[in-house]
Amino acid sequence: MQTTFLKAENFYFRLKVAPPTKNDLAIRKTIADALSQSFGQTSAATFLDILWTSEDGKECVIRVQRGDATKVAAALASWKELPRLSVSNESAFLPSILPTNGGL
Repeated sequence: MQTTFLKAENFYFRLKVAPPTKNDLAIRKTIADALSQSFGQTSAATFLDILWTSEDGKECVIRVQRGDATKVAAALASWKELPRLSVSNESAFLPSILPTNGGL
């Protein structure tokens, strides 16, 4: 029997949001602006999904294509305006970035 491994096509980021916001569109716009500032207008159209935003607006989880993960991480690291998004965890396996206390 041959073992085959599935190649993960998506990559997940758990982000801290400061100041907190529950507005998914504001988070998406911030990521697009960071990508545009770092890599040009074409990168602002990078496909991503906001999978979850915490009730208090302090955290969110996004999904991006695996090939765009490095670009998104770099853009967020260089973004200095508000809201400030910082990567608190990242993985190709969504359950690994979930809190251990069952917060989602």
